[in-house]
Amino acid sequence: MKTLTLFFMLIFSGVASVAQTYKSEPIGDIDRQSDIKTLTGSGHHSGAFGAVMFKASEFKDKTFAMMGLRGGWIINRSVAIGIEVQGIIPSAKFENIDPDPDEKAILLGGYGGLFIEPVLFSNNVIHITFPIASGAGWLGYHEDWENERIRRNNELIDDDVFWYVEPGVGMEINVTRHFRMNFGVTKRFTQDLELVDTKNKDFNNLNYFLTLKIGKF
Repeated sequence: MKTLTLFFMLIFSGVASVAQTYKSEPIGDIDRQSDIKTLTGSGHHSGAFGAVMFKASEFKDKTFAMMGLRGGWIINRSVAIGIEVQGIIPSAKFENIDPDPDEKAILLGGYGGLFIEPVLFSNNVIHITFPIASGAGWLGYHEDWENERIRRNNELIDDDVFWYVEPGVGMEINVTRHFRMNFGVTKRFTQDLELVDTKNKDFNNLNYFLTLKIGKF
């Protein structure tokens, strides 16, 4: 019983001490101390941007280019979260894909999903970003529309869908207050990609990118 009484006395003393502390402080200080810290709190800075992306990569020892769009929300100038979509520019041609060995096939496809991009020292003219994207995509071989003869009404030869994760690192330059350029490299990792005469790892290559961002940073 004595132990229980002592326990409640200690609690009462602590509460009284805290109450006395708040009583001696201005109302404004009490309000500030009782604020819940959130992403949208009083010290929060929020921005947004839209971007055009250009990439160069390799597939089955051939270079191809990609172009895409990205949009994101910037939180406290330290991390961006958003969505992206990008497609292959159909210029790379491959042999031994078309059933006719004398004809070539064109690579088509694209992918998109969500991204998160931590940013270090974003107020500096030159700073570092670490983009990480993940989502799904589609890839396929199409008959070369420049073939002298088309036997199957200009159809797909083979195609498949896949999942991807693409981490990277970039160097970003603040050109103006509302325009930034980001150069860097990413590594694409895919899963469940199965195409004729193609290994799953053939699409798991480095990407060299240029991103042009416009927005409120």
